[in-house]
This record gives sequence, structure tokens and C-alpha cells, in this order.
Amino acid sequence: MFLFGKSKRQDNGALRSGTIEKTFSLMIAVPKSEDDISDKDSVLARLKDTDEIKILSNDIPIRVEYKGSEYELGICISDGLCVEPNEPSLNALTDDEKEKLMAAKMVLGTKMKFSDNNMDSFHLQIKLMNMLVPNMVALIDDSIYRIFSGRWVAMAAESKIAPSPQNMVTIHAVSDSGGKSVWIHTHGLNRCGTIELEILGATPENFDTLGNVLQEMSQRLIGDNKFIDEKEPILIGTAEGDRNIVVTWQRSEWALHDFPKNIVGNIKDRDEEHSINMGVVYVYESDEDAMNGKITPIIKWDKYLENNAVIYKTTEETERMRALALERVKYLRKMYEQLDGEKTVLIKIELTPDKEHGFNENMHEYIWFEVNEMRENDFTATLTQDAFFVEGMVEGVQKNFTYDEIVDWRMYYDGYLFLPDNIYRIIDRLTD
Repeated sequence: MFLFGKSKRQDNGALRSGTIEKTFSLMIAVPKSEDDISDKDSVLARLKDTDEIKILSNDIPIRVEYKGSEYELGICISDGLCVEPNEPSLNALTDDEKEKLMAAKMVLGTKMKFSDNNMDSFHLQIKLMNMLVPNMVALIDDSIYRIFSGRWVAMAAESKIAPSPQNMVTIHAVSDSGGKSVWIHTHGLNRCGTIELEILGATPENFDTLGNVLQEMSQRLIGDNKFIDEKEPILIGTAEGDRNIVVTWQRSEWALHDFPKNIVGNIKDRDEEHSINMGVVYVYESDEDAMNGKITPIIKWDKYLENNAVIYKTTEETERMRALALERVKYLRKMYEQLDGEKTVLIKIELTPDKEHGFNENMHEYIWFEVNEMRENDFTATLTQDAFFVEGMVEGVQKNFTYDEIVDWRMYYDGYLFLPDNIYRIIDRLTD
């Protein structure tokens, strides 16, 4: 789909490190009109210094400074675009946006290497794309085979808060001809400097659960800007309340020996893109296994992972989520006040664990409340489940909170789930 062509680091030696050389991040902007990008000089003239971005050079590749790091942005204007009409991420677009995208005859592509901070880098590329092609119809993130609405791009570019790392990775699921085995793998992590992750031998019954774990792991790796080496253990969460989820990985060509020869995802199923810098996820079932390097395919843990598995988020990601939720809580309040019909609002609140549980002052429990009433300065909400580490905070308890206590929020309305990240879909229905 992309203009520059794809390339991945060639590694003739054995893959051992989970942290690799970063590949290019590839994006395509689809303009509303060909005239918007028909003149290269006019396009480049749109690049201006802001309070965040300093343009160091307007020659291609463009050089910019952002949050203390320098970046180079390659630009290519090209005819033609190939998008499959059944591409799932087209669902992010309106019918009018889809029609314009499918009819596009000229597009603008960029390529950029991320800095040491993946989140900032992704956000910068979004901001630059929006500057080069304002009011675009759609943005195609070719590194992850995903399409974003131009309305999402404009909102993300305007924000001071980086988009969720969930927007930086996709999970693909490929089933065999009989539909009994599923191969799950990521796209997008190589540009963030880590191997792509995969799970072999999933089934139609458990691939949703395992895919969610892979998504959560990927988001954490993006924020961490690094990954463990092969067979090195890392604690990523808990399952069934008290069972530690300790994962690792093994290079794909070795991992295939642990699975049936003709399993979907075998060597014959892999092209070059799916053969380099990839690792299969395993778990260590005990401390002793970790000491001895005894790994177990994560598919054997599906019965544990489907029961309230919790993947830990970093403090940095929690603070990013909080900042974005607070930045856009004004839209939640407008939706609550202005949208007719049944709606359910859930708000995540930070609780301080009781001292006897031994947590340090920087550790908190995060839990969802359902809103009963929203007022100008505060709201009343009901706890949706028992807290683990705070006495008296049990399901059904009602509390009053102020809006600055919100960590995250979501609203279910008219068959849709609205989050801080996707409210662009409904903003045009709200009034000031």
C-alpha cells in the first residue's frame, strides 16, 4: 500500500535481543482535494514553527526538533492508492470519507524513524501530517495496516497529550482452512524498536482472550521503549487474582519446533515481513521454571487469562490516560447533558490501598464507577465491583467525586462505546 516500499532489518545472526534497530514509520495522508497537495512547494510552506515544533530545515528530508529530539521526515507525493474495500479499519470513516478515500488519485506519504520516545515520535508524525495536509479525509498508517479518520487526526494533532499506544499497533489473526487453529501476531512494534510478538496455536474459542493479552503487552512495550531478551522473564500482570503472569519469548524459527508441523503460521505461511524480528510468547509457570529456562506456550494458560487477567500499565501510561481523560471530559459532560436516550457512563477512579497491604505511596488501585448523576462541579457514582485493597469499597457503594479525580472514562450510547480517543465521531452532534 505504501509509497516508499517496506524494509526490515536484515539479521543473518541469531535473534536474541528483544530490542532491535527501529524501522521506518510509514504514513499516508489522503487529501479532500488533489489541489491540496498538487504543488510540493505549497505543501512544504505549510510547515511552521509552533510552541512545540521547531522546523530546522524545509528541504526534503524535513528536519524538525520536538521535545528535545531531532527528527527527519521523508515526503513523497504520488498518484494512486490501493485500499481493499473490505478493510476492517474503514469502519472508522463515514460513508462520505470512504467514498473520497476510495476515489483518491493523489496522496502524500511520509516516513520517519522514531526517537528514543515512541509515544512522542508517533504524536509528532501525526502533527506533521496534519500540518502538511490540513483537513485530510483519512490517514493510512501503513506500518500497522490501519486507517484513521481525518477528524481523529485533527483532534490528536491539536492535543498536548499523545494518543493511546493502542493506536500504534494492530493484532492480526489468521486461521487455517479448517478454522480450528489461529495464528495471532502484531504489526507496529518493529518501528518502536522491539520485536513483533506472536502466539501460535490459538483457537476460535480463546483467540480473543490471547489477542487482548498481546495487545496489552504491546502497548506496554511501546511505552517502555524496549523489551526483554530471549527467555528473560518479565512480570506483566496477574490472572485469577493471585497468579503472576510471567512471560518471555523465543525466536519464531525455534518456537515452531514446539508446535505441530503444519500449524497455521508455519514456515510455509511466512513471507519476508513475517520472518524477521519476531518472537513467540511463552510463560514461566513458576519461579523454578524461570530459573531453569523451562518455557510453556502461553496458549496453555488461556483458562487462567480469561478470568479477570490484569496486565499492569506503567505509571507513565496511567498519567497519559488521566491527562487525556481530563482534557476531554468536557465532551463527556456535553454528551451526558445533550444526548437523548439511554446512556451508561463509567468513570475510573484512583483509590489508595489500606496501609496493612504494604503498598508504597506511589501504588494505587484503579476501579470503575457507574455515574448516577453529573452536576456542574461534581458527580455521584456507584462502585461496579469490590475493591481488593480498600476496606468498605464494595460493589454498590455510592460516592461523590470531583471531575479532577477522573483517571479514565467511557460512555455506552446508541450501540457505540465512546472513549476519550474516539469522541471525534460524535462531536458534530454537540453544541457549545
